[in-house]
Amino acid sequence: MITILLCSLVMSFQIGPSMGALVPVQDEGDPWRTSFVFGLKARYGAEPVDVDAELQFAQLGIDPDSSRGYDYSMVLLTAGASRTMAGIRWGLGASLYPIEAKKDIDEETEAVWNGTFPGMYVLVGKDLDLPFGTADLSSKFNVIDFDGLWMGLTGAVLF
Repeated sequence: MITILLCSLVMSFQIGPSMGALVPVQDEGDPWRTSFVFGLKARYGAEPVDVDAELQFAQLGIDPDSSRGYDYSMVLLTAGASRTMAGIRWGLGASLYPIEAKKDIDEETEAVWNGTFPGMYVLVGKDLDLPFGTADLSSKFNVIDFDGLWMGLTGAVLF
């Protein structure tokens, strides 16, 4: 009985690499630019909804005139629920967005600022069956600190 339960749990779990772009939904004068993201996505298939989690990294693009010499990076941590209806995956989840800015002052000194911002996302996507797993193509509308808006366009291969 325990073996059947463990096999069921393992068979419902998928994990794999993800990559894509983080696109700011800009207001006039917003300094952020489109950034490449890469990371890891996991999904636990349960009925009636699946549990999704992602860990991604982005070196944030910013207008050089606005950066003041800092390089910005962000780690995206998301967890939520999704469900496929009519061939489209729909989801909703919570997020944490740790952001770090670094600037070399001289050879021995570095200025560092960091902060972690809460947020949420709404997901719309499509799963495609592959011979070796599932291709997950998704678009996430991210609300960072309930102020900044970003569109995440990602693809993942789940095994």
